[in-house]
Amino acid sequence: MIISVDFVKSKFDEFNQQMFDGKLSSLPIKLSSARTYLGQLRFRRKRKLFGGWKYCDFQLIISNKIQIEKQVVEDTILHEMIHYSILSNQLMDSSSHGKLFRSKMLDLNQRFNRNISIRHRFTKEEQDRDVEHRLHYICVSKFIDGKLGITIAAHARLLYLWDALFAIPKISETDWFVSHNPFFNRFPRSLKPKVYKITEKDLRDNLADAYRLRRVGDKIYIIK
Repeated sequence: MIISVDFVKSKFDEFNQQMFDGKLSSLPIKLSSARTYLGQLRFRRKRKLFGGWKYCDFQLIISNKIQIEKQVVEDTILHEMIHYSILSNQLMDSSSHGKLFRSKMLDLNQRFNRNISIRHRFTKEEQDRDVEHRLHYICVSKFIDGKLGITIAAHARLLYLWDALFAIPKISETDWFVSHNPFFNRFPRSLKPKVYKITEKDLRDNLADAYRLRRVGDKIYIIK
């Protein structure tokens, strides 16, 4: 579905009355082009005069980059509204999705037949809808046991990751490529040496048009 600020606001108001007794104050709602999350509750944390923290300046952020079903959007809004309910009441949970969050999530799921979850896992169909062509710096890592992994490097961290990934003890070799294939949009851009599993077939099919990269000192060259 096409997500708009008006839609998110109307659902916030509807769910506020229906599930939160109308106790949540209105807050700024913004759309994001993020690919790695569907929703976020942003806020500031201020230290109180006599100790502890006060949570304030809340914003509800919903990503409209990947086309997803209406119910998933609604459950994402509800997920962030639970966070908002906890923090705006200055309550302290046991973790970011701790006992308070899970208790409210289970209650809403049961009473209103919702499917709110801790984390939304994008389906292959959802990922395939992201067809924007972007520049990807790709490290393919081969582990000692023969398994393959992939890292999409943020451009500003390319040289750092080039060294850091190769230095991981369980990795036997690394190869670097550059590609505009939308398949790689589904992987987050890494600032740290994090490797994601990938099959040999997915690599073979989606690196067919990629160019290999070569490093000489602090310079990176495309091998055509």
